Amino acid sequence: MRKILTLVFSAFAFTAWAQLSLPSLSPEGSIIQNVGYVNFEIHYGRPAARGRKIFGELVPFGEVWRTGGGASTKIQFDKPVTMGGKSIPAGTYSIVTIPNVTLWTILINANTKKIFGAQQDPYEAATEVVRFDVAVQTTEHFYESFTIDLDIVNNDVELYMRWENTQVHFPLYTNNNTQALQNIETHLAAHPTDSDNLADAAYYLGMNHQEPQRLLGYVDRALQIKEDGWFYELKINLLADAGRLDEARTTYHTALNYLRRTKPNEWHAMEQHLKGIADKWK
Repeated sequence: MRKILTLVFSAFAFTAWAQLSLPSLSPEGSIIQNVGYVNFEIHYGRPAARGRKIFGELVPFGEVWRTGGGASTKIQFDKPVTMGGKSIPAGTYSIVTIPNVTLWTILINANTKKIFGAQQDPYEAATEVVRFDVAVQTTEHFYESFTIDLDIVNNDVELYMRWENTQVHFPLYTNNNTQALQNIETHLAAHPTDSDNLADAAYYLGMNHQEPQRLLGYVDRALQIKEDGWFYELKINLLADAGRLDEARTTYHTALNYLRRTKPNEWHAMEQHLKGIADKWK
């Protein structure tokens, strides 16, 4: 009996020891990205070229591709976004593609269990959410491994897919800018004499090139409540950006008079900073 147990144990130990550990040929890549009020996650496999010709050979043209390696490529967002001209509810979706020479077809599918493009999982149009075409571009950099990236553009997202010397990309539009404007209006209506928030709102909208007609009004209201070097700087920059240089110079001199009259903390450094801005107009 002892001999039998010893043989069983030895066979089990050999089997466990014989499990070969090797690096994944398509390691998982993940992106976790906050964009304004929306949180994005992408999980995908990253196969490598390894000297092979990718598009047109390893990845055939005109056929459904899982868009990566291993499991299906998934994108998740916790608020609605717009892709391909269609609003898509918050949730998790598969990104599937049909590569071609000059255009790729992007397929966003609600089924995340199947690996569309694999022989055992033929594509299901019934669960498709949206499809649209995007142009193919050539990259200068050679991408050995399949790469997905998110670029943040004015509180929206541009999704890039690159492999070999091929690149495609498309936008995912959020509602961030509209929501931010609503938040500004609601907060300022409740706190109309908060000069710092008025200035913050003007700075935020100016940096995002939103609502230019409102910005000077916010800054002027802030300056009516209290004088501040940063408020003056905001107004000077807004006027200069609008091409109203005479008004910007007048505001610049008003700001200098304020700094020299009141001498707030580090006022001399602020004076030199404003002078540097004004010197650029020459």
